Amino acid sequence: MTDSANPLTKSQELAKANEGCKPSLKKPGTGDGRAEPLYIDEKGLSKEHFMLPPHYVDSIDRLLVPYGFVVDRIERLAWDIKTTYGNEDLHLICVLKGSRGFFNHLLNALNRIHMYQNRHTTSLPFYEHYVRLKSYKGMQSTGELTVIAEDLSVLEGKHVLVVEDIIDTGTTLTKFAKYLEDIKPRSVGVASLTEKRTTRSSGFKGDFVGFSIPDEFVVGFGLDYNEIFRDLDHICVISKSGIEKFAKVRQGAH
Repeated sequence: MTDSANPLTKSQELAKANEGCKPSLKKPGTGDGRAEPLYIDEKGLSKEHFMLPPHYVDSIDRLLVPYGFVVDRIERLAWDIKTTYGNEDLHLICVLKGSRGFFNHLLNALNRIHMYQNRHTTSLPFYEHYVRLKSYKGMQSTGELTVIAEDLSVLEGKHVLVVEDIIDTGTTLTKFAKYLEDIKPRSVGVASLTEKRTTRSSGFKGDFVGFSIPDEFVVGFGLDYNEIFRDLDHICVISKSGIEKFAKVRQGAH
């Protein structure tokens, strides 16, 4: 996952540098003051060492992040989020559909932290909102954004945290952040399970990010390819045969 001698070497180096880091939340996409995400390298892990649904085995090239590692990392992100916002009212926006798994795990972790840190408080730990942002067709980001959402005018003057599954080129979140800024919230932050290291990046960075991953097309833990693989627990790299197989499935569905 990282250096061959020690798979956590790079992340251990980052851990020390991350001590005391706290996102500034002054401008969405800058990542100013954030703790750097855990670095996952291209090598990954052999799928032979993990349980995979039989219908997906031939479509997976390798694992990048096992399920248990993902869940533990989300617990830490929840802690960082709570530390940053404290007891301020926080409005979480789940970007459907891919972020649903990450969002649910994050909510559970935030609930537990709120319950045990604030045993005598009567305030709510957070408020939930849901939106659909469409910018992908197959494996490519189209650059065009379609927003389907409830009335988000209630976010005016509020702390807003957008919850995403992946930051790829950053185009989608850049446009959505501008959409939200027109509502005039108090702040706009972004929590993303993963962030790609890609030359196609617009430079957009999340404020709370779980993993820095290589420029591969990944699936699992809510991440999909043509609406398939969302039910896969681990974060994996899809194989060429998987791409071909499920491209044909989708084409046949129309």
